[in-house]
Amino acid sequence: MARRPEPLDPRLGDAFSVAEARRRGVSTGRLRARDLETPYIGARVRREDADLDTRGAGSARIIAASDRRREITRNAAAYSTVMAEHAFFSHATAAALWGLPLPSGVASPDALDVSVAAPHRAPRAAGIRGHQLAPHLVSVRTRDGMTLASPAATWAQLGGILTLDDLVAAGDAILHRPRTDDGHRTGPEAARGTLAHLEAAIEAGRRLGARVLREALPLLREGVASPTETALRLGLSRAGLPDPILDYDVRDGDGRLVGCTEFAYPSYSLLIECEGDQHRTDRRQWNRDIEKYGRYQDLGWTVLRFSAIHLTPSVAPAVHRIRRHLEQRGWRRGTSG
Repeated sequence: MARRPEPLDPRLGDAFSVAEARRRGVSTGRLRARDLETPYIGARVRREDADLDTRGAGSARIIAASDRRREITRNAAAYSTVMAEHAFFSHATAAALWGLPLPSGVASPDALDVSVAAPHRAPRAAGIRGHQLAPHLVSVRTRDGMTLASPAATWAQLGGILTLDDLVAAGDAILHRPRTDDGHRTGPEAARGTLAHLEAAIEAGRRLGARVLREALPLLREGVASPTETALRLGLSRAGLPDPILDYDVRDGDGRLVGCTEFAYPSYSLLIECEGDQHRTDRRQWNRDIEKYGRYQDLGWTVLRFSAIHLTPSVAPAVHRIRRHLEQRGWRRGTSG
């Protein structure tokens, strides 16, 4: 059995440059050991334990969709150790690093988007998709030690890549303010950006996709937590149904918070829940849901629950069901919600 390589200085982290390793006394031979990968010239990444057992040299890596964002982050961290100071991650790569929803295949760990402001030249390297941008279109932030386009600038860069609905989903994610663990609202600072930031990014100057970006902007909403919710919200609107209240607080008669729900029609005592798989697989979540929905019903609400299977590939069946419940409660086209 091959001897395991000697431990590396923990200060190097999971990704590091060869230059930094040598400054810390790491030998050339150690940098060639099997527990390190070379994703980019001059960079090293600690190979995960599972890789040591399952991957041979030069073998293709099959990346599950659920792991793609993690792999992009890993490769970006590696490239950032050798990236020029004036360069930054952009476009689909930046969107993945910010945690924005993207269609499958748009962002790839094997082709990172890296941009520079003119007159710097776009980088050219294996596994890198280089871009040169006009300086007035550049806005950068730092996240987890990496330099990348700001969320608003990233969204504007996606205008030349995504469809209208996918842009709305990404924009909704930027505006979203997550709840605390106990269900309370967070402040504006918890969002990745504001509507004003997105509008400013569009108006910063000429860019690809400006028309679809301007079309998407008025469709964005703050209270949406997933692309599935975005799709259902757009489906309801396009079907002529009233706009629901998003991210709604359900309270009892004494004003105490019972729970929060994705969509609500208070005038019709109707709540709509879009549930992820954790509602099924997490026993504690399952039990909390049973208790919560029971209390909703005690307060006079009807709850419609949808999972991904009900909302993909089309939200039309869910929209039809919601329409039927609204009509049963007296809604007719032309009346307000």
